[in-house]
Amino acid sequence: MRNFGNLKLWCHLTLDSDEKFTNKEIRESVPIKVYSFRDLVQIVARISYHNPDYSLFYRGQGRDFKLAAGSSSFYPTIFRKKRGSLFKKELDGRFDILKQCTDELFKSLHSKDVEGISKLNKFPELLWSILQHYEVCGTPLLDVTHSLRAAASFAFLSGTPKAYLFIFGVPYPRGTITYSVEQELLTIKLISACPSDALRPHFQEGYLIGTFPSRAERKLPQLDFGRRLIAKIELDKKGFWDNDFPKMPKNSLYPEDDYIEDICKEIRSKYVS
Repeated sequence: MRNFGNLKLWCHLTLDSDEKFTNKEIRESVPIKVYSFRDLVQIVARISYHNPDYSLFYRGQGRDFKLAAGSSSFYPTIFRKKRGSLFKKELDGRFDILKQCTDELFKSLHSKDVEGISKLNKFPELLWSILQHYEVCGTPLLDVTHSLRAAASFAFLSGTPKAYLFIFGVPYPRGTITYSVEQELLTIKLISACPSDALRPHFQEGYLIGTFPSRAERKLPQLDFGRRLIAKIELDKKGFWDNDFPKMPKNSLYPEDDYIEDICKEIRSKYVS
């Protein structure tokens, strides 16, 4: 994917300084701390207003993962490794598993006569989006959401000492799946990509973003979604939520009786150790 280059962006740092900053400076910066959901909405409203050329998506995490150089990093799951380098043989193996799971998912949905799957076989990224969202196997896609409340709630689910919300800027989506050739990006609107039996995407207002074209021979800086980062926010873990703006409970983010989740669990047990 392409980064913002030397373009200066209105970001979380601008709130105090009135200066704009490059993506490199944003990635290396300290997050601004926000003490309530109400304040978060107001801050994000300003960031959105001053970045009208981009559609903003949110991701909640328990940690701010960084490269050795100190830049925040957001690689899709298929390119992640806890320690050491990811070698081509290992990456090829992961893509083989992804192919098997993709084929099995479509076959399972078809055999179970799940409604609304005709378009899934035309675009493999749509099947990847289901596998990614239901945590079946690694994919080249990154989970994000249009819902601030969902993203912030995810940040608190991790159980880590801190909670973070990250904001990414991408071209405006124009349908279920949007390919931006100029920016080398794709965006998937998960609630349109998934069959109606999939409950989780609707409760989470899920989207996925990925590099286009999607295949890579090795882990490259161009695959890191830190290149599209616009803001970093730390959420106060003590008084962030209140009666007017309560946290979304886990059983809302992961609703029970999700038929697609049951199918995905079967595939994961078959192909992923």
